[in-house]
Amino acid sequence: MTAFDFFLISILYFWASSTALSLGIGYYTVYRPVVSGFMTGLILGDPFLGMAAGAVVNVIYMNFVSTGGSFKGDQCLTAVIAAAAAILLGLSPVEAASFAYPFGYLGILIWKYRLNINHIFVDKYEKAYEGGKNPDISLYDGLYPQILLYLMSSVVVGTAFFIMSLFDNIIVEYYENIKTFLFMAGMFLVSYSVISILVNLKNKYAYLSFGIFFLAVIIFNVGSYWFLVAAAIILFALSNKNIRMDNKSSNKNNNINKKDLMYSWFIWMNFSHSCYSYDRLQGLAFAHSMKNIFKKLYKEKNEVSRAIHRHAEFFNTEPNMGTPIHGYIIHLEEQSSLNANNMDAAYIKKGMMGIAAGLGDSYTQVVLTPLFISLSVMMCLDGSYIAAFLPILYLAGSILFISYSGWMNGYFVGRESLLERINTVKNSRVRQHFPYIFSGILGVASARLILQGLEPSKTVYTLAAAVLSAAVYWVIKRSKR
Repeated sequence: MTAFDFFLISILYFWASSTALSLGIGYYTVYRPVVSGFMTGLILGDPFLGMAAGAVVNVIYMNFVSTGGSFKGDQCLTAVIAAAAAILLGLSPVEAASFAYPFGYLGILIWKYRLNINHIFVDKYEKAYEGGKNPDISLYDGLYPQILLYLMSSVVVGTAFFIMSLFDNIIVEYYENIKTFLFMAGMFLVSYSVISILVNLKNKYAYLSFGIFFLAVIIFNVGSYWFLVAAAIILFALSNKNIRMDNKSSNKNNNINKKDLMYSWFIWMNFSHSCYSYDRLQGLAFAHSMKNIFKKLYKEKNEVSRAIHRHAEFFNTEPNMGTPIHGYIIHLEEQSSLNANNMDAAYIKKGMMGIAAGLGDSYTQVVLTPLFISLSVMMCLDGSYIAAFLPILYLAGSILFISYSGWMNGYFVGRESLLERINTVKNSRVRQHFPYIFSGILGVASARLILQGLEPSKTVYTLAAAVLSAAVYWVIKRSKR
């Protein structure tokens, strides 16, 4: 691997770890192992092997959810190392995934220390404001934290690749024994993940769905394209087709136009987690997204600075489902600037963010993302690498639509748009049928993982790993009771 390769991979990892310059969908695309593995492979000369290694990592992290600062492992760093190990060390995707798994804990350091260190930028912003300097919020929410994140990302990636290089000679010397161990460890991690997912679904029919589709692939070798088409038809039939986007206002005195709203939304989507910190979470990002709005509403720099600072307080919600809050707050601030109301926008913002946060995460992270990422993994493990991007593209488009429509409806319709969105999610038929659909897709993906390139001599190892993972899971569950 050349120095230029390392530079590109450090950029990739930084880009995936940040919401910047991806309209927020990087978390649902580039950060996911099936995509980051592909992109690492593209840099190192074998994109499809990298993607296959990333797909195995994705199965291990399939139930990954990050909410309110919680973080249980860095799936993107794991995928980057897995793809590199498969290409540079000659490991199979399963072996590479198990080899890379410990590196995921190294990535936690970025997340935890970033949440602490970002407090520095919050402090500096507050001191500049108190000193009457009218600080530029985009520096403290955007530029400075992103420079820090890139430096931290480069150090973590460099450390990971240095550690990986230490194993090069060991793997060559004890090649067969190490590969056997890595394979069993990989199948253990995959089996443990699948078992925990099925148990957490808390639906007895999910086991049946998983078993039927798993056996259909194992016995009849049914191609994944059929399942992809069937899933697309089912999801289309279940989807809510009454979602509307209102972008017309009856108030002719509005100072804010659609371009202003779009730019404000663009800032939020790119920087919602840029200066994520324990004390403010998304507070600075909310204020940052209001910058151009207040510049339009007020002429004096001091007024603009005061208005921005007013919204730099603590704020946290699901960044896509919660966008009606932003649109509605913009509407209230606009009316306040016209002396049309005296409503406390900050108070209303706090009241709305909680329900949007909990319900939003339970839909975008727990339902939509696993559903479409699992379809992508299923296609990838079947060797259909190009088709594997179709579910990911659809997921990205869905997230953008959810976010943008919420922003516009919040402004033009008001707080009712958030209530309407909450009711839509609560009554979503996709959400209701998620356990059956997802477990079926997981069954296909698991069977494909076993069938793809699995040597007969490794069947015993696979079964042993599956039994061991079930036993370990049972012991852990018993110990928590």
